[in-house]
Amino acid sequence: MKKTIATILILGLWLSAMAQEAQLTIRVNAPSTTPAQDSLLVIGNQGVWGFWIYPKSKALKSIGNNVWEGIYTFPLQTDLEFKVTRGSYFKEALYNGNGQVPQSVKLKLKKDTTIVLNPSNWNDIYQRSIVGTVRYHHNFSSSYLRHVRNVVVWLPPSYNENSNKKYPVLYANDGQNLFDHTNLSGSEWRMDEIADSLMRKGEIEEFIIVGIANTKDRMIEYNGTPEGENYLKFIVTELKPFIDKTYRTKPDRSNTGIIGSSMGGLISFYAIYNYPEIFSKSACFSSGFYFDDGDILQKIKNDLQPLQNSLIYLDCGGKDLDYDFLPSNRLVHEILEKDKKINVFYKEFPNDPHNEVAWYKRLDVPFKFLFPKR
Repeated sequence: MKKTIATILILGLWLSAMAQEAQLTIRVNAPSTTPAQDSLLVIGNQGVWGFWIYPKSKALKSIGNNVWEGIYTFPLQTDLEFKVTRGSYFKEALYNGNGQVPQSVKLKLKKDTTIVLNPSNWNDIYQRSIVGTVRYHHNFSSSYLRHVRNVVVWLPPSYNENSNKKYPVLYANDGQNLFDHTNLSGSEWRMDEIADSLMRKGEIEEFIIVGIANTKDRMIEYNGTPEGENYLKFIVTELKPFIDKTYRTKPDRSNTGIIGSSMGGLISFYAIYNYPEIFSKSACFSSGFYFDDGDILQKIKNDLQPLQNSLIYLDCGGKDLDYDFLPSNRLVHEILEKDKKINVFYKEFPNDPHNEVAWYKRLDVPFKFLFPKR
């Protein structure tokens, strides 16, 4: 009887101890850029994670299809903090499209918990995927807009070689899609590679590219709405003065352009129409005139004067969403052609779909048109 009671007590104490612990499962869906020979490691504030020191932490277990997993047991109420890496602080996981290394994951373990992480890239691969020099201005705020956004500035090849030289500037919408593979669409414009190649070959003038990341307000900010007007005010009255002060720019209208695709193409058209004193160049890819809430078509039918003495590139594909966009793009071209003081370049690409891959394949055309070698 005493033996039975003792067994029950031991079992009770064991169950009680078990009840004071919980499991943390970390599952990582690794991005396609993950080198096949590498392993994933968690580094963090617990002994099993090396107390933030390499190489004490152990690798996660590969469970196939580029999925990695680790299961850990900690006392309840433990404050946990960790990051996912490939074995180095320079090889941390990224979860955004701006190259900014994220904060560590933090949680208090109150029960069995599974954390699923979906990195978009790795810091070292991101940094090495960009051709040329880029500088980041994170969380750029505006008095006109609800959300902060990241701004990335790409500098032309000779920028660091000649401290007296000044450059034209091209403002580019959807900034997280321009230079790297960390954007949500999984593809990029390759704007850095294309600009760098054309400049080094002497086929175009050197210029600075200012990539402006979009936010969850993209559809209303890249439109003929009050929010769209505020977005342009942000560029003209807040961002441009900052860029002109921080970098060696040619700030006049003849050296200032803007570029975008889809809704970004639409707002680029609005920019040169509403602010002709600021912009003289605009490249509008597969532009979303179809979704415009400001009736820009009627405005240009009534008055083309703001677009005079400007360079405007318009194009459109013929597949996917571009199939629906094509008629309105053709109409805009027909209207602009009526004024010989507007230098418009229009081209259709019948076999092209509506995505970054299609746009980067024809990016050299507007670059040569807007920034010809002088």
